[in-house]
Amino acid sequence: MADSSSLMEDQPPKAAAPNKSAIRETAKKSRAPRRSSIFSRLKNLATLAALILVWQLVSTFWLPRIDPYRAVLMPPPSQIIVAAWELLRSGELIHHLLDSLTREAVAFCAALLAVPLGIAMGWSSGINSQLEPVFEVLRPVPPLAWIPLSILWFGIGDEQNEFIIFLGMFFPILLNTTAGVKNVDPNLVRAARSLGAPERKVLSRVVFKAALPQIVTGVRIGLGIGWMALVAAELVGANSGLGFLINDARSMLRTDIIIVGMLTIGIMGLIIDASLRMLMRRLLPWSRAMSG
Repeated sequence: MADSSSLMEDQPPKAAAPNKSAIRETAKKSRAPRRSSIFSRLKNLATLAALILVWQLVSTFWLPRIDPYRAVLMPPPSQIIVAAWELLRSGELIHHLLDSLTREAVAFCAALLAVPLGIAMGWSSGINSQLEPVFEVLRPVPPLAWIPLSILWFGIGDEQNEFIIFLGMFFPILLNTTAGVKNVDPNLVRAARSLGAPERKVLSRVVFKAALPQIVTGVRIGLGIGWMALVAAELVGANSGLGFLINDARSMLRTDIIIVGMLTIGIMGLIIDASLRMLMRRLLPWSRAMSG
């Protein structure tokens, strides 16, 4: 009969109990990079926070003593936040924002006609030689210069605004598409043709995909210019939208609402561009131009 000491030697060693302090240290180390990244982002906002604080102090204490009229024209951030909350609660800001976004979307769909047109101009020298002089005459004319004529053509309303936005978007998309097609590596085209690909597939599967990053760049530029042109068109030829909101607030000397409208324009422009970049990173993961 084996003694107890030999039985104890035959048993496998028990696993060591988990060290709670080691677990806590590991958790702290995993949270440290997260906290440092949050802290670094907050540090980047330090200058902006300081400027807002100086603005608040100047508009609240200094301007009313120096020039009360200037104090009305430069409301403090706290008053702007109150005005923004009132506009959001009443639904007025959302109404004007949706009208502006709808006009932007309609004009963008029409401006996408510049993509096939730009591909044709970049691919065919004959088409390019016929159309380039026409577009080069029209392109330098600012979209805002078309506002008086567009009001006579379309009246005051959505069509007039959409026409101005279309002009702002069309030419950046067209130029970038044409340049993207022209800059496609000729070796890619020759390789596709040598493998027996028809011209239609060469255009759709080689040329279009190779030029797509630059086309997207043109779309981003066009959306930005179109958004700016939209607000300018709404200032003089609309009965709704963010531009109309700003112009209407000007007539009532509501500078706080004017600044709310301006901030809404900037934030929405940033959201549109960031959303487009995020979408393109997923659709074009192979493009180095989309990685930035």
